[in-house]
Amino acid sequence: MYLSHARRRLTACALALSCALAAGISAPATDARADTSAPEAPEAAEAVAVSRAIALPGNQAYPEGMATDPRNGDLYVTSFATGAVYRAPSGQTQATEFLPAGTDGRTQAMGTEVDKNGRLWVNDADGVTVYSTADGKRLARFVSPTPGKSVLNDLDLTPDGSAYITDSLRQVVYRLTAATIEKTVTARGTDTLVTGFDLNGVVAPHPDGAITLNGIESDATGKYLLTVDMASGDLFRLEPATGGVRKLKVTGGTLLSADGLLWEKNQLWVVQFDSDSINRLTVSSDVTSAAVVAHATDPALQHPTTLIRKNGSLHVIRSQFGSATLDLPFSVAKVSGI
Repeated sequence: MYLSHARRRLTACALALSCALAAGISAPATDARADTSAPEAPEAAEAVAVSRAIALPGNQAYPEGMATDPRNGDLYVTSFATGAVYRAPSGQTQATEFLPAGTDGRTQAMGTEVDKNGRLWVNDADGVTVYSTADGKRLARFVSPTPGKSVLNDLDLTPDGSAYITDSLRQVVYRLTAATIEKTVTARGTDTLVTGFDLNGVVAPHPDGAITLNGIESDATGKYLLTVDMASGDLFRLEPATGGVRKLKVTGGTLLSADGLLWEKNQLWVVQFDSDSINRLTVSSDVTSAAVVAHATDPALQHPTTLIRKNGSLHVIRSQFGSATLDLPFSVAKVSGI
């Protein structure tokens, strides 16, 4: 079983920042539809250029999630250590606090998105809260059906208005339909998350409490989503129309400790937390396989947790989880060469 810094920072709701790294590899999942042969050896790492793009305030940020407002390009970054959310208006290189630490009782914040209506989504271990980007007011709350036994890690919004949220402890992906979202927001209410995909039958065996499903990303049409098991490195295709789940055949490298994903046309970028790495994969037209075509490792990535494209460039969260010496200020990096 692969026990990453991320696994230790999330598990059992203790969510410590200073745990030690342990390593191991779990057995592959059984999936009759997928090729479970060993992947090819990773290719030599490429050189990348990493520079500071946006500075974050304070010395306890430990950033985790990142999203842009599709209407104006404003950037939002979550703090795993405090639950705060920072905002950097488009064109600015310094973020400021948008939602203070402890907002709505939140002490950790993970995945985040901004929808087309300007609503900010923020994950914590037990739920996802929706806020107005205009004034920071809470609009809705969606909670895990098993509070205290979940880690809501990442989320993605699809073109039809649905939301998908990974639960890293339960190996499920929750789905919120557009109708449910609008009903709950209109009522300024709270609702319970419903399982859209149960991956317990295909995720590789792992010890209780292990962190598994992490990043999730849809294609431009919303026909498919991809999600990654950071413990085994397995990549899964989810099909909302049918409820189907399929493990992709991944060749050319390994996705162990994979965290955030970025999917553009037939290219998929994956950040790998423990190895300070980014992989770029080419995804097959039928989304049944993917090949690592570029791999870059650089200590300047400082334990990356997610990435987006902003103003045509890759921007990467540098979490610094577990770093012995901090490089302040915490920051979002601009990365080229991968």
